Amino acid sequence: MERRRKTGNPSSPENGTVRLFTNHREALFVRRPNRFLIIARDGDEEIPCHCPNPGRLVEFVFPGAKLILEQREALSPEPGAPLRRPPAKAKTGWTAAGIYYRDGVAPLFSSRANKAAEVLILKKIIPGLREIHREFTLGASRFDFLCIDRKGNRHLVEVKACSLIEYGVAMFPDAPSGRALKHLEELAALRAEGYSCHVLFVIVHGNPRVFIPNLHTDPAFAAALSRHGSIRGRPGVDIHAALLCCNREGTALLTSAAIPVDLSHGKLAESNRGNYLILLKIPKPTEIVAGSLGSRLYAPGWYVYAGSAQKNLSTRINRHLRKIRKQKHWHLDYLTPHAETIKALPIFSYRNLECSLAKALADLGGGAVPGFGCSDCRCKSHLYYFADPPMGNRAFVDLLLRFRHEEGLQRKG
Repeated sequence: MERRRKTGNPSSPENGTVRLFTNHREALFVRRPNRFLIIARDGDEEIPCHCPNPGRLVEFVFPGAKLILEQREALSPEPGAPLRRPPAKAKTGWTAAGIYYRDGVAPLFSSRANKAAEVLILKKIIPGLREIHREFTLGASRFDFLCIDRKGNRHLVEVKACSLIEYGVAMFPDAPSGRALKHLEELAALRAEGYSCHVLFVIVHGNPRVFIPNLHTDPAFAAALSRHGSIRGRPGVDIHAALLCCNREGTALLTSAAIPVDLSHGKLAESNRGNYLILLKIPKPTEIVAGSLGSRLYAPGWYVYAGSAQKNLSTRINRHLRKIRKQKHWHLDYLTPHAETIKALPIFSYRNLECSLAKALADLGGGAVPGFGCSDCRCKSHLYYFADPPMGNRAFVDLLLRFRHEEGLQRKG
């Protein structure tokens, strides 16, 4: 059964812009205790802020980054609109609406990408658009839009905000998204019922040359998008990527309605092979006997291990994450039982980049643990020591993004 929540005619402001947020004040990022809370600081005042983007945002969340805050009363950001009080359950009076990044502003309101899509983009990707119905319910599922063109054709559209843009490559999602995969598979099935189906990725900042699904953080979604997705008129779910440019006041304009989409890495996502970094925190000085390496005193701090798996990458990573093992095969197996924290960072790739990652860690200033994990190559080590958390080091995060957005996508030869 179909249910249409609201019907309207497509329209856009005369100046071709849309307001995504209102800049009520600015503050500096301090920390992010959880996905939905950011602590900011303005002078001596510490400000708890709602985070409207549940993604990992690893490229943004560094102490001192400048945030744009919107009062939570201003739930409708249009100028002149009446203010409403925040929900009774709201624990903060502010929302982190945007962040200054590189040479621009990155909006953080992922849900407001729908507004930009309705006002600026849908009429560009659906020829002869006549009607737009928001939050369209079909059976047990709800889609962002049902659009009807002049010929009466019905178009289902799902909108996804994309904020991860590095090295000229935009990627979605930046964290596993079961919801995005569910919507995609539903759209693929609904094509048989006569609907034209679309997924629109709204890229909210930067200047990407291409969009790809993020196989590093969500290989299942990346493989499914490559399998079901259609570009250049081929049968399937139509995949679009559009680019917005937003200023510090929250006004966005459409820069391009047709950023190129590359779905060719789906087979790599399905192959489950590539490289990885394992981050371990050793909380206190610990004497560890690591197999053939013998006994060594490991100083408190963070250790980063570079590894690879030409098949069963996820299985290899999960093995490393288990602290207790009856049999120890890799040097890392001797270290993980002593770790207070263990984190894995997969990097899907066509080539073995293990030694390149080790060299990059050394170039970053990591202290090598001689001979660790490199018995089958000429590297000095594949384990490097850092006194401070690597994910709080912008240079380390840039290393990770470079290998994910550039190095890992280069094919052999």
